[in-house]
Amino acid sequence: MTAGRLWLGPLLILAVVGLAVVPIYANGYYLALGISMLNYVVLATAWALFSGPTRYISLATAAFFGIGAYTMAVLSEAIPVAAVIVVAAAVGVAVALVVGLATLRLRGVFFVIFTFGLAELIRQIVTWYEVKITKTVGRYIFLDIGQEQIYWQLLALAVLVFVVGWLIGRSRLGLAMRVIGDDETVARHVAIDTTRAKLILFAVSAAFMSVAGAVMAPRWTYIDSAIAFNPMISFQVVIMALLGGAGKLYGPLLGVIPLVLLFEVINANFPNHFAIVLGVVFIVIVYFLPGGVAGLYDRWRAGSIRLPVVATRDSAAPGSATLELVGLRKAFGGLVAVDDLDLRAAPGEIVGLIGPNGSGKTTALNLISGALKPDSGDILFKGRPITGLPANRIARLGVARTFQIVRVLEHLSCLENIVAGLAFRPQPLWGDAARRRGRELLDRVGLAERADVPAGDLTYIDQKRLELARALALDPELLLLDEWLAGLNPSELVIGIELIQSLRDEGLTIVMVEHVMDAIRTLCDRCVVMNAGARIADGPPSAVLAEPDVIAAYLGGADA
Repeated sequence: MTAGRLWLGPLLILAVVGLAVVPIYANGYYLALGISMLNYVVLATAWALFSGPTRYISLATAAFFGIGAYTMAVLSEAIPVAAVIVVAAAVGVAVALVVGLATLRLRGVFFVIFTFGLAELIRQIVTWYEVKITKTVGRYIFLDIGQEQIYWQLLALAVLVFVVGWLIGRSRLGLAMRVIGDDETVARHVAIDTTRAKLILFAVSAAFMSVAGAVMAPRWTYIDSAIAFNPMISFQVVIMALLGGAGKLYGPLLGVIPLVLLFEVINANFPNHFAIVLGVVFIVIVYFLPGGVAGLYDRWRAGSIRLPVVATRDSAAPGSATLELVGLRKAFGGLVAVDDLDLRAAPGEIVGLIGPNGSGKTTALNLISGALKPDSGDILFKGRPITGLPANRIARLGVARTFQIVRVLEHLSCLENIVAGLAFRPQPLWGDAARRRGRELLDRVGLAERADVPAGDLTYIDQKRLELARALALDPELLLLDEWLAGLNPSELVIGIELIQSLRDEGLTIVMVEHVMDAIRTLCDRCVVMNAGARIADGPPSAVLAEPDVIAAYLGGADA
């Protein structure tokens, strides 16, 4: 541990103590400013816990903040304040779980629109209830809670959200969220239950936002749905988090402080121009600070401005193949990509899946790995059906793959890419053990010296090697290679063939889609040839490649 890190803990404690005594010396205005800053620190940091690593832009902050505020307004006279805060957190979590199950499959603009609509939907429901049922438009909150107490509660909440964020960032859940943010398809294929991981962190984020609303509610005395569910809260939180840098735990703090001060000046002197300033700040962030203020430090340091469910693996049924496809079919509208495909791969066998472009080879691998669900047919792994299982469960069972278009986690280092595969398999490795094993796998594919290099900085060929090492990190029994040898020069091809042979010698079963015929002849025990989605040949490479139907499929009937 460096000397700087040794001092970090005491400095943080001293800073918290210093902030805690502010109400003793601050007057009304500065205390109110401190409350506003702490409130937005909690909200922006909670937002970044989920949206920072996943890159899901959520506008639901106002919904959860309002839920907390209204919970305090409704229950404050019936039960103790501490109990109300607990209830507010529980209600926020419950809503997050229900909403998350329905929406966390969405991405991009669809997720943004839905989360924005959620706040408006809840606001309309509360308004309807107040007008139609209680015959009011708002509620008074009569609690003997002063500004100082609100400040201290928010400070404690801010410390708690940082501690929780720090713990998550060093956990397998934190790694899972970073992998999801980089490439959700890869996340599922390294055995991460993406739905569960996103749902957990979305709920944690919602809990903090709801508690912040409950703590802030007594400050207003009177509250209605327009105050509690103000959509501007959501936009301000997003802009603050992005300005500071949502990818770092401390990033939102760097955005909150200057923007709260700026917004105070704007509201005091140019109240009618607030929305314009907000838009300008957002444009500046997008164009000039895509990584936020925290990202500037990372680029300077680089020298340029440029929960998972544990699955167990069953032993193979006696006499069963490692992989067996029976009558597998997949159609996309009127196009039949895989048509009644049968395939069998015995333990320790390399089976080549070959055919002209568009014959359905990659679709077949997607069906095996769980990226797609078949329309009909069966997929058996070690004699057990896996048809239709999600990709993460299939990966845990011992099926790993590479992709036709290479997919690495560009923003993670090479070593972190491998740790992503080690951390979620049935016998997970974590910490020093994972790093040691990760370096061994990088060494095996010739990337030992590049462990700390971001994967996005690798050449295309090195990214292919990294992708294979990540697949091997799952300790698979079946490896699916999708044109892994494509693009290699002659010397690299020899090394690649030797590596695949060594994997087979260790007992690994391999199904490889490949167009390099020298590799097919050298490596494959059998070949299955596909054309227009159907199997047209199956047997030893030399015999299969000489069949007239295979030649016609590759060259066309006239040339054959």
